[in-house]
Amino acid sequence: MRRSTKFINNIIRLPINSSFRFHPIGYKFQSRPISALYITGDKAKETYATLLPFMNFKSTFEQGHELERSIRHRQMKSNLNKIMKMYANYKEFNEKIKQLEEERDATAKELRQLIKQETNDENIMNTLKEKGISLRNDLKRLKENFYPFEDEFIHMFLDLPNQLHLHCPLGEHERILYQYKEPLTNGKCHLIQTNFVEFIDNTRYYFLDEAAEFDIYCTQAFTQYVLQKGHFTQTANPDFVRCVLLEANATPMHYYHKVMEEPLNNQLNTAFLTGGASFESFLGTVTKLCVYPSFLPLKWVCCGRLYEKVLPMAKDDAQNLYTATQSNAVQTFVATSTAHEAEEQMDSILNLCVDFYRNFNIHFRVTYVPAFQLTSSESLRAQIEIYSPHQKRYICVGRVSNYKDFVSKRILFTGREEKEYNFLHIVGGPILYTTRLTAALLEHEQPFLDQNHLFAMISKDSSADVKKKPINEFKNLFK
Repeated sequence: MRRSTKFINNIIRLPINSSFRFHPIGYKFQSRPISALYITGDKAKETYATLLPFMNFKSTFEQGHELERSIRHRQMKSNLNKIMKMYANYKEFNEKIKQLEEERDATAKELRQLIKQETNDENIMNTLKEKGISLRNDLKRLKENFYPFEDEFIHMFLDLPNQLHLHCPLGEHERILYQYKEPLTNGKCHLIQTNFVEFIDNTRYYFLDEAAEFDIYCTQAFTQYVLQKGHFTQTANPDFVRCVLLEANATPMHYYHKVMEEPLNNQLNTAFLTGGASFESFLGTVTKLCVYPSFLPLKWVCCGRLYEKVLPMAKDDAQNLYTATQSNAVQTFVATSTAHEAEEQMDSILNLCVDFYRNFNIHFRVTYVPAFQLTSSESLRAQIEIYSPHQKRYICVGRVSNYKDFVSKRILFTGREEKEYNFLHIVGGPILYTTRLTAALLEHEQPFLDQNHLFAMISKDSSADVKKKPINEFKNLFK
């Protein structure tokens, strides 16, 4: 089975001006000069606004203590006090614009009434016309001065992070939720097993024989497992995602490859190659979508390619299957009406993962990662990790994140309950990186399960309630 992404190099390049800067241990704050998520009026002549996110300034700044806590523990360089002062100026600007617009409308209305009268005073009409022209020019100048300030303030506001979940570790270490078996301490590099893998670089590698079959069947088997045991619905997603959706999810722009488009209709809202099994590929489907309660929770799963650029943990780290750009993956997406339901769905997904990964008979664990490793949109992230006996560190082979209603507000994803519209809570993430799992099995010298054994997992009896599985049992210890 050939697995190569070298062809990409001829049609894509790295983004020149990225909105974020990737850091090996986390994501650092940086104001962005240009945004596809929010476009001010002066840019409307050159491009168009694809989406206008919901921004509740008052509610956000009223929770300043929690926001400051989130910024501090994420190790972000954001000056909340400066942003709040800018908000005061922002409101003042808007009030002045509103006053001028009301005064201009009143002048225009008075002028129309005079024109309708049979006897009208030309001096008064000329005076009103001059006043209208003056108000129009004043309003134009005020808006021109306001646009740069508005651009800076809104972008700094959009860079503010999500609030942290109560279960999110605040220190430097992760929190272990579940652990299966003991780690293997010694192992050989998976790349030396050339009968199963031929690795050239991060964009080109080839699986052979049983490894090639496992790469396909494992992805399909896990997808079927989630469909039947978790009662999900399978979807097929696009391989390309627009920049506006990456910004809405606060995804670091270095995560994916930017596509060079000819002709480029929208200079700001460029396309990125993400793969159909990326979390962001779901967002286009639910943008500006309103869901009735009877359809909740939405539980979707997709399998396919995932193109993530994984940076090495250190400068001297060699490229291998753990850092490969392309992988087959299984991606989940769940939307609920409440935060409590979102937590339950996250636990349910993790329990499915635990049941599935046990079949490979190697050590793995489920952890909550510390706050400084989260992206701005994540409130909480759980990772399924397998210990690499060769690299002497844990490798993430799957993850699930809780976004609360942070992303929904940016893409206007709502649920309707009677006459009210509420933003939905989102949970999801890639629960399987097949390439990384394959590498881990090679290092543990474990045989690859064939098609029959993989799909036999689906038919196993799992009548026990998901809510009583290992993840929940661990949490119950702290109640």
